[in-house]
Amino acid sequence: MEIKLNFNWQIAQHDLDPVLFELLSSIQREGSLQQAIKQAEVSYRFAWGLLNKWQKIIGHPLVIMERGRGATLSAVGEKLLTSSQKLTARFAPELDNVATQFKREFETLLSSQSSARLAIFASHGLAISALRDLLHQQSDLKLDLHFYGSLESIRALENAQCDIAGFHIPIGHIAQTIAPHYLQLLDPKKHQLIYVVKRDQGLMVKQGNPKNIAAITSLTQPNIEFINRQKDSGTRLLFDRLLRSDNINPSNINGYGNEEFTHMAVAAMIASGVADVGFGIAPMADKFNLDFIPLAKEHYCLAVPISLLHDQHLTQIVSILQSDEFKQKLAGFSGYDISRSGQFVSFDEVFSST
Repeated sequence: MEIKLNFNWQIAQHDLDPVLFELLSSIQREGSLQQAIKQAEVSYRFAWGLLNKWQKIIGHPLVIMERGRGATLSAVGEKLLTSSQKLTARFAPELDNVATQFKREFETLLSSQSSARLAIFASHGLAISALRDLLHQQSDLKLDLHFYGSLESIRALENAQCDIAGFHIPIGHIAQTIAPHYLQLLDPKKHQLIYVVKRDQGLMVKQGNPKNIAAITSLTQPNIEFINRQKDSGTRLLFDRLLRSDNINPSNINGYGNEEFTHMAVAAMIASGVADVGFGIAPMADKFNLDFIPLAKEHYCLAVPISLLHDQHLTQIVSILQSDEFKQKLAGFSGYDISRSGQFVSFDEVFSST
């Protein structure tokens, strides 16, 4: 049973149709109402009626139409869209966690028999979300997916709070300083690693890069506002090591202490103008129409107790990671390499500094 929790916007006692946000997002991205209508899969009459309805309610146009120039968002339309993006980015993972908890409790009440289930604590990302969605579509496995930072997830595995932990670690020499944090909790005699995806991490900046941010050293400029990830996230560990490599003092970065809990939230803060730059994955930059400056590649893996290797439900997870459906879901995302998804990999390979 799939359970999702979503936001419900209400303005002047009118419930806002979620299609409006789809239209505004597509108009911002495409600069065309016609293209936005195609992407939202609604009629021109419906879209125009929806925009007119909310123009009357708010008292200001959301979209500016110019002959020969297409469509652009007004200041009000842009504010409405970015506010929605910020709320979704900041709270959607937590809503997912609450929905997962409620789903488990609800199914326990409805079921007279105990059903097999697996709990996954994992760093938030599009690949792990795609895995969850396909499992729900193709399997009877009751999967409890909770989003936490990489170290938090591995600690939960060590403390038997979950069955599988999803984490990421950079590729190359910088792994030398990060690997010990993970290897204190993971043991090749007790755990097997399963590859999910290789992905790019880097700087997300506003479209067109108006502050001319070229590298991590640019972050110390006084006119640049940064947005950070929380402590114990794999992304924060990587970012801090990159700072050390360039001998950058975090206190010289405006906004270093401002934290968000997901890549999506960081991207939303940049898109909304709260910050100029953040550190995260390439697909989130795409999602929010941001430019991306790649700085590092990393492995994203699942850590699984060896005792679970012959479990039929783990076999289903591996099968989905290897499936064409999984690869198709991620094919459109930049900065993702899915050529090894679902492979069993060694500790030496994942935690190597070469």
